[in-house]
Amino acid sequence: MIDAPLHLTLEPGLRVLIGRAGRPPLIESANVRVMRCTLDWEGSGRRGAQAILSLGTAADMDNPSDRSATSLTVIFIGEGPFGGILAGAGDGDFYMGDRLAALATAAAAPTIQGAARDMYRRAKCQELFCEILEAAERGDLVPHTPSAGLSRAEMERLMTARRLIADRFDEKLTLDQIARTAGLNRTKLTQGFREVFGQSVADCLADQRLSRAARDLTSSDRPVSVVGYDAGYLNNASFARAFTRRYGLCPSDYRRAGGQVALNAA
Repeated sequence: MIDAPLHLTLEPGLRVLIGRAGRPPLIESANVRVMRCTLDWEGSGRRGAQAILSLGTAADMDNPSDRSATSLTVIFIGEGPFGGILAGAGDGDFYMGDRLAALATAAAAPTIQGAARDMYRRAKCQELFCEILEAAERGDLVPHTPSAGLSRAEMERLMTARRLIADRFDEKLTLDQIARTAGLNRTKLTQGFREVFGQSVADCLADQRLSRAARDLTSSDRPVSVVGYDAGYLNNASFARAFTRRYGLCPSDYRRAGGQVALNAA
């Protein structure tokens, strides 16, 4: 553990604060992007048992109720080009997972001593930063949403369900099949989807299918019926209805417009 805050500069525009309580250092603008790794070992008595990653602005992180005197934090502060990079990672709270938590622990409380200690800590911060961005880009960060009433294991299964939909949306997936494959019951799956992702399972499936169809309509000359079938629709009428509700134009008109239309507000 460490007693005093430690400030490091990894790159021009990218700073790191390692300390307790989780509050970002004084920053001129509340809109500066921040990535906070919070580790709290008091919850279950096991090292790294509670490790949460928070992505957002300095204003998002500056909430006294979020801070604990027992927490150890590694906070990346991105300005200039790094502000844009952090913004691309998204917003919200996520479980860090064992690998990211181990990197945060190594950066905050390295076991190595002597002249190499600062160099080692800096290297672990660089590695942690890159691993978090990579995980965010892959969509592998598991949301931490206490209001959803889901455990970490259930959240991971919910992410499995969403990845299943993204990978196999063109198949005739049923709610029972998705729930069974992900290891969730129907209630956890349907309620979790609405609370965590803000949409139903059916809406998520439709979004994937229609996005695929929209891309195919503007990038190929295949018949509309074939485009709909490849996107998972078994008949042209149901495809046309769903597409028109989503984009405000029927598939043929959407193709003629080259996809240059505003999404249907409905």
